[in-house]
Amino acid sequence: MSTTLPIPRRRPLVGLVCIALMTGACADPPQPSLRSPIGDPARQISDAQPLDRDIPASDSGAKQRADQGLPDRAVPPEDRPPEDLPEFVPDARPGDGGPDAGPPEPPAEPPEEPPEEPEGPPPAEPGELDPEPGLTAGWIGGPCADDADCDYAEAVCLHEDEGYPRGHCSLGCERFCPDRDGMPVTFCVDDVFADTGACAQRCDFDLFGATGCRPGYRCELQERFNAPELARGVCLPGAAEITPIDACFAELEGRAMSYDRREPRLDHPADHPELECLVDGPLWLDSPVEGVSFRYVTHDASRPVFASCHLANGLARLAAVLREYDIVEVGHIGTYNCRTIAGTDRLSQHSHGLAIDIRWFVTSDGTMYDVVEHWEHGLIDFETGEMGPFRTEAGRILAEIGWRMHSQRIFNTVLTPDYNAGHDNHFHVDLYPGRQFIGADGGWSGHIGPNTHGD
Repeated sequence: MSTTLPIPRRRPLVGLVCIALMTGACADPPQPSLRSPIGDPARQISDAQPLDRDIPASDSGAKQRADQGLPDRAVPPEDRPPEDLPEFVPDARPGDGGPDAGPPEPPAEPPEEPPEEPEGPPPAEPGELDPEPGLTAGWIGGPCADDADCDYAEAVCLHEDEGYPRGHCSLGCERFCPDRDGMPVTFCVDDVFADTGACAQRCDFDLFGATGCRPGYRCELQERFNAPELARGVCLPGAAEITPIDACFAELEGRAMSYDRREPRLDHPADHPELECLVDGPLWLDSPVEGVSFRYVTHDASRPVFASCHLANGLARLAAVLREYDIVEVGHIGTYNCRTIAGTDRLSQHSHGLAIDIRWFVTSDGTMYDVVEHWEHGLIDFETGEMGPFRTEAGRILAEIGWRMHSQRIFNTVLTPDYNAGHDNHFHVDLYPGRQFIGADGGWSGHIGPNTHGD
C-alpha cells in the first residue's frame, strides 16, 4: 500500500459507469423448460442480511502535500438583502395620451410597507447553488477551502477551481474508507488521484432528501477502486437531475409508507461476472405495508425488505387486494438476489429487486393459506380466468389471489404453482417491463410439495 498520496493528476470525479436502466432489458419471457427449483435462499440477500451497512476501516495511503495557503473555509452565504422594490408603473388605459383624453388620473398609491420577506434563505438564482447545509462539515464529502477544514488525519481538500463546488473533503484509499457516526457512509472511488483511490460520500437520502447529496453534487453509480465488480451511488460534482425513479418515489410518498431509500447499487452474479445486477431506486421497506406485514418464512417476525421502489409500490397494490381477504401477513422466500434464472445465463428479475416469491398468507384470526399445503392444481383456466370447482376454501382463495395479481396488473409476471416444479411451493411475481404473463402449464406434470389433495 502506498504511503504517499500522489497529487499530480487530480480531476473531478468523472469517467462514470454508464449504465442503462435495465430493470426489464436483461431477461426473456419465462420459458416452459424452466424446471429447476429457485436458487438457494442462503445465497439471497434478503431481509436477513444487511447490505453494506458497515464498511471496514480505512486502508488509505498517507498524504504528503504542501500547504496550499488558501483562506479559511468559506462561510455559507448569508441571506441576501431584499431586492429593491420596482418602480411603480400604472396600468395603461385606453385613450391615454389621445386628443380627447382628460387629465391623467393619479397613480394608485404604492403600499406603505414592502411585503414581508419569506423566512429562511432566499431561493437560489438560476445557475446559483442552494445554500450549503453544513451537514457533513469536516468529514469526507463535506465542504472545504483547504486541508485543515477536513477534520481527520491525512485529509485532502479537493478545491472548487478543480471542479468541486465549495470544495470536497477526501482521503487517499486503496479499497475502503473510514466511516464516522452520524455521517454518511463513504466509498473508495477511482479517477481522482494518479495512483490511488479517493474517498467520497455515498448518497444519503435521509440526510439530503431527494438528491441524496450536497448542493452542486449528484448521485451517480461508481465502481470501487481496486474492486470494480462492486459499484455504489456516490456524490459527484454536477447538477441533480429529475429521473423516472423520482416519480416512483413520489407515488410511494403518497402511500405514507415507511422506508429507507438507499443509494444505487450494482452487483454481479458469482457464476456470471459479466452480467450486471442493477437495482433502480433501491430501498429497505418496513412492515406493515398498507396494513399487511411481509415476513421471511424462516423468521419469527417481519423485518425490512430490500427491493426497488417499483416493487415497493407493487406490494402496496397487492396489500389492498389481500385486505379484502382479511390477510394481515405474507410469508415470502426472498426479494433481491443477484443471480441468473436456474438453468440459464439470463438474469432473474430478483437481480433488479423487481421480484418476490410468496409462500403463504395469514389472516387476522391466524388462518393460513399455504401454497404447499392448499394449492389445488389444474383448476384455473388461464386464458379466461374461470376456475374451480375447489375442494377447499383455502384452495379457492389462493387461486383467486394468483389470478387477481395478474388480471389487475399488480405484477407483470405471475408464475403459479401450476407453472413448473421450480414454482410448486410459491408464487413468483415480478415487474418485468412491458409483459403481462401468468404462468400456468409449463409442461410439468409432477409436484414437489406434499400434494395433500392427491391432484
